[in-house]
Amino acid sequence: QVCAGMLDGAAAHGGVSDATPIDATAIASGTEKAEGQEDLPRKKKPKWLPLESNPEILNGFMQRVGVEGSFSFADVLGLEPDLLQYVPQPTLAVCLLFPSKAVRKPRLEALQGQEDARRAPPSTFYLIQHKEFGNACGTIAAIHTIANLAGSGGEGGVLPLKPDSPVKRFLSAARGLTPDAAGTALAEASDLHEASEAAAKSEKAQTKTPGRDDKVDGHFVVFLEVEGHLVELDGCMGFPIDHGAITSGGLLEDAARIIRMEFMAQAPGNPNFSVMALSPGSSSSSGAMLDIGNDYSVQIQSLTSMGFAEEQALEALQAAGGNLDLAVSILCG
Repeated sequence: QVCAGMLDGAAAHGGVSDATPIDATAIASGTEKAEGQEDLPRKKKPKWLPLESNPEILNGFMQRVGVEGSFSFADVLGLEPDLLQYVPQPTLAVCLLFPSKAVRKPRLEALQGQEDARRAPPSTFYLIQHKEFGNACGTIAAIHTIANLAGSGGEGGVLPLKPDSPVKRFLSAARGLTPDAAGTALAEASDLHEASEAAAKSEKAQTKTPGRDDKVDGHFVVFLEVEGHLVELDGCMGFPIDHGAITSGGLLEDAARIIRMEFMAQAPGNPNFSVMALSPGSSSSSGAMLDIGNDYSVQIQSLTSMGFAEEQALEALQAAGGNLDLAVSILCG
């Protein structure tokens, strides 16, 4: 069971602690400057606010920065096969929020010395999350998603971008930059920073946004397909991680397997995991997730009276085909 409505930093009803970005160069071996490329100047900027692990928040950010069409994230209610079948298809990306303290150290140790063997295809767009970002991992996961689905420089991919939009301008400017330089360029992109701030402060957020300097524990990464391979993009790891060729089960099943084996297995019973999937035409609310148009108002009223949020109740009922008892089981894990 995975839980919705968490921050890149805090569970909806949990505590917060430290998720300070690591020095990516400590394990990365491929972030050297390209020949003839100069370091970009670094100026003191306000730290970025954390984004909530909420489809409405990420969808709002993508719309603000210039993503066109009906592409959107929806909550994944569980990683079991019987629940994955309700995720809108095709799945283009899987976004994970995980408890950093419990998971990060063993994963870093497992990947130590494997940078070359596990490095993703060279066409992967990847940027480093520098320390001056603050709690920007949710925004960086969204940028990683957009950049790799929109194509090189924001052109030619499956995700259309508005001309001269903030993210299109950024991707055009970042074409050919090293991961380190691309991270610096994002830190300097004031229009993307403003869009991220607006998303973090959205009225659709279900939890209070932590302060810029608050120490938070949750951390965002994203999984997507690059040249037929499952690639994990985490701006704090120092390089894009190749998890091998996509199997016949597809991106969603493969990402779910990695999340279970390499993340959740490090923190058994920890409730502070949240998963979302990006699909064309999906939506996180208003019954559009499965496009079934059923009226669940009575069942929703029953679930909200038990303390569940209306949006979570709707999604659980959709996954359960309207069966109230099954919806309760899904919500309670």
